[in-house]
Amino acid sequence: MKNNLDKTVKQKNIKRTSQMNNSIKNTNNKIDQNLESNVKFLSSTHFLGGLYFNMLWAIRQPFFLSLNSSMTFIGLLEGIGGFNGIMTPISQLIGGWLSDKNGRKKYVIIASLSIISAMIFFLIAGYTKLAFFLIPAMLFFGASAISWPSFDSIIAESVSEEKIAISYSIFMFAGVVPGIFSPYLGGKIADLFGYLPVFSLGIFIEILCLILIILYLKETLFIKNKERSDFSQFLILLKDSFKIPKILRNFYIATIVDIFVWGLGSSILFGMLRKTFNFSVSQIGILTCMISISWAITQIPVGRLIEKFGCKIFLILSELIGVITMFGFLISTKYEHFLIFSFLWGMVASTWVPTMKTLIANSVDKTKRGEAIGKLSFFRGLFGFPAPFIGGILFDNFGFKIPILANLIGAFIAATLIFLLIHESPKGKLAYKTQ
Repeated sequence: MKNNLDKTVKQKNIKRTSQMNNSIKNTNNKIDQNLESNVKFLSSTHFLGGLYFNMLWAIRQPFFLSLNSSMTFIGLLEGIGGFNGIMTPISQLIGGWLSDKNGRKKYVIIASLSIISAMIFFLIAGYTKLAFFLIPAMLFFGASAISWPSFDSIIAESVSEEKIAISYSIFMFAGVVPGIFSPYLGGKIADLFGYLPVFSLGIFIEILCLILIILYLKETLFIKNKERSDFSQFLILLKDSFKIPKILRNFYIATIVDIFVWGLGSSILFGMLRKTFNFSVSQIGILTCMISISWAITQIPVGRLIEKFGCKIFLILSELIGVITMFGFLISTKYEHFLIFSFLWGMVASTWVPTMKTLIANSVDKTKRGEAIGKLSFFRGLFGFPAPFIGGILFDNFGFKIPILANLIGAFIAATLIFLLIHESPKGKLAYKTQ
C-alpha cells in the first residue's frame, strides 16, 4: 500500500515537473517569438530612415561645397562626424558600454534625437550660408552612432545564433533598398529647389521613426548590471579599450588598416567628383543609386553564404572587389564609367558589413557584445578619422587620382593582412589558428 502510494506520488511529481518544464519551454519560445519582431520592426524603421539618409549621402558633400568649402575642410567635417569620423567611434564606445548596463532601447531614442539636431544645424547653415554651422551638425551626426552597438545587440539578442547573419543582412537590406531611388530623388530636389527641402524632409521622417521606436521597440537586455554607472567607470573602460584581447588583436589590426585606407578616397568621393568633373547633384544621386542597387541585390545572398562558408573569405573578397573598384575610378573619365564601377562599390559594402558584425558577435559573450562592438568601432574610428582630412589635403594639392590610388593600394594591403592574420573556427568564431 505504502509502495503504491509512493509510486503514485512520484508519478504525480514527475508529471507536474514535466508540465512545469513544458510551461517554461513554451514561455521561452513565446519570448523568443516576441523578440524576433524586433528584427522586422528595426528593419522597417531602417527603411524609413534610409529614405532620407540615402538622400543625404548623395547631397551632403555637394551641399558643403555650395558653402564655398575646400575639400580639406570637407575632409575635416567627414573626419569629425562622417561614417569614419572621430565622433562615431567615441559615441559607439559610450553607447556600447552604457547599453550593456542600462539596456538598449534608450540609446536608440537618444540617437534619433541627435539626428534631428544635426538636420536642424544643416538647415541653419543653409539659411545663413555659414559653413561654421556644419561643425555642430556633423558633431550631432556622429553622436547618433551611440545607437549602433544597441542595434547590433538587439538584433543578435532577438534571434537564435544561427539566424544572426541573415538577420543582420535583412536589417542592412532594409536600409539599402531606399537607396535604389531616394538618392536620385534627393539630388533632383536639390537641383530644382535647393538643399534645404531635403533636410526638412529628413527631420519629418526621423520624428516619425522616433515615435515608432518609443511605442513599439522591445528591450532585449533584461539582466542589468547592478554597479552604478559613472564617469570614472567610463575612464576605466577607455583605458581598457587599448587592452586588446589576444584573440582579437589580428582582427583589430586588419580592420584598422581597412577603415583608414577607405577613408582616404571613398569617404570624400562625391565631393571630389563634383569638383573635378562638375557632375550635377542628380548625377551623383544616380551613382549612389547604383551603389545601393548592388548592395540590395547582393545583401541577402551574402548573409546566407556567410552562414555556409564562414566570414574570413568574404572579408578578403570585399577588399579585392574594392581594389577593382578603385582601379576603375582611377582610369574613368566619363560619367558612364563611374556608373559601372559604382555598382561594384555596392558589393564592397554588402560583403563587408554583415561579415564583420557576425564575426565579432559570434566571438564574444552576450553580456559583453555591445561593449565589444563599441570597442572595435572605437579602435577603427580612432585610427580612421584622420583619413578623410588627409585625403582632402591630397586632393587639394595633387588632384583626384592620388587619394584614389592610395585607397587602391591600401585595400590590397588590407586583403593581404586579413588572409595572413585572421583565423576562423568552423563555428564562425575568431580563433588563434585555422581549425
